[in-house]
Parts: sequence; structure tokens; C-alpha cells
Amino acid sequence: MQLNLKQLKNLPVYTQSNDCLGKIEEVEINSQTQGISNYIIKSSQLTKRLSDKKLIISSSQVISIDNQKMIVEDGIIKETEKGLVNSPIGV
Repeated sequence: MQLNLKQLKNLPVYTQSNDCLGKIEEVEINSQTQGISNYIIKSSQLTKRLSDKKLIISSSQVISIDNQKMIVEDGIIKETEKGLVNSPIGV
């Protein structure tokens, strides 16, 4: 299945455990491979309460994607004693 940028934008993003992380806001393209390297996720209300930062999800963390939703590995967001850690990178 091929999806265009218009279809990707605002696509809901869920973890394997069915937690909603937010929606795809932007994508980053690797100019050498011409493939998507990262997805920039605008936080959902749940994750926004934990951290107001946007999430960057590597394409290697994506389990599946279709025209309904994207599913990513559990553990994208990890809680620590001092707060929240975004993995791999918080923007």
C-alpha cells in the first residue's frame, strides 16, 4: 500500500498496547534513500498532559501503517522517577 503525504498527515498513531500517542504532523525524508526516516507526532491529550513536546518516531519503530492508523512499538514514551523520557528524541 502506498500513502501520500495528505493521507499521512493527521493519521492517528497508537502503540502496540493501543495507547494513542497523537497524530502525524510531519515526516522527515532521507535524501539519500528517498524514504521516510522519522515521523513527527503531535501529542494527543493523554501524552500532552505528560509532556508538551512533540515526539519523533523513527521509521524502524513502526510496526504497521495503513490508511486508518500507524502502530508503533510499546515503550516509545517511558516514565522515569523525574518525569517523562521520549524515545528516541523529544522535540
